[in-house]
Formats: sequence, structure tokens, C-alpha cells
Amino acid sequence: MNHFKPILCKRCGTVVWNGYSWAGFQKMLDTQKLTIEEEVIKRINGLMTYEAHRTQVSFEVVERSLNRIKWAKPDKNRIILADHHCSDFKLFQSIDTVPDYWARPVVASSPVEGFPF
Repeated sequence: MNHFKPILCKRCGTVVWNGYSWAGFQKMLDTQKLTIEEEVIKRINGLMTYEAHRTQVSFEVVERSLNRIKWAKPDKNRIILADHHCSDFKLFQSIDTVPDYWARPVVASSPVEGFPF
């Protein structure tokens, strides 16, 4: 399953996305959306970048090759994320602060959810 969930990085305490890429590799991604300029800087620094595609539950990511970056048309709705790289320690960061890139409506949970019938 390739659905991404927010977790706290064990090393630096930053909120990151944890899940599997379309190729089946486990990934930890920063939550910040990147512009094309920021993406190029991340790539120069040796970090992989990924394009996120919405799924019913979460999202899945596809690696951004140099050709994809080079020929991509500018799109403000495109979600580009990068591999997580531990930086400064962030104390008391909440998992509730993860961005909702597609503004999904909040569905009220039913009290019977999770009970097998």
C-alpha cells in the first residue's frame, strides 16, 4: 500500500510524510511544497524529488527524473515534494500541522466504524 501518513522524524522531530513510492520503496518526504527553483536546488544537493498524485485516501508519489523536470509545464496545482533531510531539531511540532494539498472535505466518522459485522 502506498498511502502516505504523517509521522514525526525520530532524529529531528520534524513532521514528515511516510509511505511507499509507486516503485515500492519506503520514503520519508518533507511536507513543504516545492517550486521549480527549490526543486532544482534540492536536486543539486543530492535529494530526490517526487510528484504527488491524489488518491482516494491519501496520495502516491512518482520520482521526478531530469526529463520530467525539464519538460514539465508550469502548473500551480502540481505538488512537488523532496526526500526528507534532517535539519534543525524542532521541538513540540504537532502531526496536526500537516498540509492538505487538495482541500479534501472532512468526513465525520461514524461511531460504528471499525466494528466488524
